[in-house]
Amino acid sequence: MSKHTPKELDLFLNISSHLTGFKTIALLGTGMTETYFNTITAHVNPNTVALFYKACAEILALDGDDAIKDAIKNELIPDGNYAGLGKKIILMWYLGNWDNDVISAQAYTQGLVWDAAETHPPGAKQPGYDSWRERPIKVNC
Repeated sequence: MSKHTPKELDLFLNISSHLTGFKTIALLGTGMTETYFNTITAHVNPNTVALFYKACAEILALDGDDAIKDAIKNELIPDGNYAGLGKKIILMWYLGNWDNDVISAQAYTQGLVWDAAETHPPGAKQPGYDSWRERPIKVNC
């Protein structure tokens, strides 16, 4: 495991919350925070990571949610900025993947995509006894 400070991990968690739309407590509940933080450290140039986190700290210091959202959209999401790290973090949290490779079985089962879709990952985290009594969600397409 890579060495990191609690401040770096908190910064990663806070920017991840803004990128994914999930509260930090929900992200912590996946048990994947350190794994994902370490995945970035292992796969991205250290200078790029440092610049990315510097930008994240500046963005999170902005006043108001709208200012933060605009800065994230303009600074962290474009593919040409920070080696696409903003989008990669979103995909990592939602799919448990890094560059189309599954990080681990736990990353797959803890992917945010399952909560967002209000379902469970096939083969894991079954809905539980008596769940068949609940009517499925009706989606109007």
